[in-house]
Amino acid sequence: MTEDQRTSPIEWMRRNSRPLGAAGAVIATGMSALWVVVVPGKADTVSGVHEMAIRWGHPVCWALLAIVGILVAVAAPKRIRDVVALLAAASYAAFVVGMLWP
Repeated sequence: MTEDQRTSPIEWMRRNSRPLGAAGAVIATGMSALWVVVVPGKADTVSGVHEMAIRWGHPVCWALLAIVGILVAVAAPKRIRDVVALLAAASYAAFVVGMLWP
């Protein structure tokens, strides 16, 4: 195999971004459903925004990542994908802060 015939992993991912995005969306949807059911016990000991961050931060993050996967699969503009990904990161950050907050 010559140097020109080899494909880098990055190039392979770019060439297969649509099926990879769709597969990622399916996996992230499953994770979102899982985290709706699996709720950290701390959620029962707090209330208000603190409870909401713990109870919903993680599943919302996975749901937003599923949306990112769908956006990749349909070749949506990068700016839109980036905004949804940042919202997912913010949701996860709220979850982590809620878990670490006394």
